[in-house]
Amino acid sequence: MERAEWIAKMVDCLAFEEGDLARETEAINLKYEHRPKSVFKYRAVDDKGYSLQNLERDCVWVCSPTAYNDPYDSSLSISIHILVKGVIRDGVKSIIENELAGQIDDAKSSQILESDNPGLALQELVMVKDGLSEEDQAAYRQWLTVQMDAYERIAAAKLPESHKESLKICSFSEMSDSITMWSHYADQHQGFCIEYGVEDLPPSDMFVRMLYPVVYSERLFDATRYFQAAIRDRTKFNILFPALAALYKSPEWSYEKEWRLVIPANLVKQASAWRVPRPKAVYLGSRMTEEKRAEVIGICRRKGIAVFQMSLAPDSFCLRSDSIVKADEEGATGPTEKS
Repeated sequence: MERAEWIAKMVDCLAFEEGDLARETEAINLKYEHRPKSVFKYRAVDDKGYSLQNLERDCVWVCSPTAYNDPYDSSLSISIHILVKGVIRDGVKSIIENELAGQIDDAKSSQILESDNPGLALQELVMVKDGLSEEDQAAYRQWLTVQMDAYERIAAAKLPESHKESLKICSFSEMSDSITMWSHYADQHQGFCIEYGVEDLPPSDMFVRMLYPVVYSERLFDATRYFQAAIRDRTKFNILFPALAALYKSPEWSYEKEWRLVIPANLVKQASAWRVPRPKAVYLGSRMTEEKRAEVIGICRRKGIAVFQMSLAPDSFCLRSDSIVKADEEGATGPTEKS
């Protein structure tokens, strides 16, 4: 099955509005079947030493998508007017059935609920019934319209941002030899790249269960129907939809061949270190200083992790890697030669 085909099928399995354990299981199994052998994390050797600490402790940093360099990362598309109208419609329906029971016939009730603004339609009926003057009715209509517009603006701003803040993610790539990735994420080839083996992890492993391929799409993820489902019944709606939304990125980023760790909101509240499997290998940037090389190699020797040195190919625009430290028996599995 081609990559685009199985990812589309996985998305379809995860796209249900309400909980469906069978389809969720199908999506996880499909993702596991097509997992890469390894994923790679490009790192700079920062001044505070966080990247080296994470390497030493078998951790990665998970944080909100708002901290990422793509302002669209994990963004949602929401039809706020449709969503707000549904909320108001449900409220108006409750008022008609409980507080105004027997005072409004079925035909009028349907007319109010099917109108473009059920809240205003109900108020129109009440204002006429209460004998308000035309002047007072006009003033109230204007006030209600202003309030509705303000409510929609707040919802349009708050819902997507709260979604982003609730998630914690960490990005990886399928490649260790991308010149562009080394330039962008490993301090212009002065940093390093960590290889995490995925192939040998069991389906139950938390790292592999929460690792997803990025979906490159021209359009944002439309979350309208999921919020509508949550409003209908919070106990049944698809709690995986935020993770699915976090996978959507512009095709302009497709060169990264990204997989990302998506941590649900209930597991991590703040940006923090997250335990991951012991690295399989570490690759040193072609411009890495001797001092930084010594630090990284020292950590890898203590942990039994294989180390490769990246270098520029002499006859083409590509990177090569040469083994400089072998993995020991208690460390990562043996290194795979790359060219």
